[in-house]
Amino acid sequence: MKSLDTNILLYSLNADCPEYDKSRECVDAALAEPDNFIIAEQVFLELYSLLRNPKVMEKPLKADQAFDAVRFFRESSGWEHCVFESSFFETLSRFLGDPLFPARRTFDAILAVTLSLNGVRTFYTRNVKDFKDIGLFKVVDPVGLVYAANEP
Repeated sequence: MKSLDTNILLYSLNADCPEYDKSRECVDAALAEPDNFIIAEQVFLELYSLLRNPKVMEKPLKADQAFDAVRFFRESSGWEHCVFESSFFETLSRFLGDPLFPARRTFDAILAVTLSLNGVRTFYTRNVKDFKDIGLFKVVDPVGLVYAANEP
């Protein structure tokens, strides 16, 4: 299984950003093979928030526009979706209990554990550095084509 991070979906919807073309290619490839992709509900909620945020979007979307974009990816893409389950906490605790694990990366760890325990082996993101040392799956930057060395 493969998955996409929020930033890839966001850039694929914003033709004004330099990452647009490569992100759009990545999303189009995922739409062409929906049976191989699963997206965390967390990603859809992050996307909704970012699409409406004037600090992120030069022209933030209205609520209904942002919701329509999220609804398309969630309901019409053919992608599976998954959520964090309470049974995942044991796996997550190995990160959260590590004294060297930075608190600012909590939601990245939640996302990584959620995806990993739902069968993701390849994760597409611009934020390779935030996921590569977690070591639960291969991390790929489809815009810069950076591959993380740490794989399970």
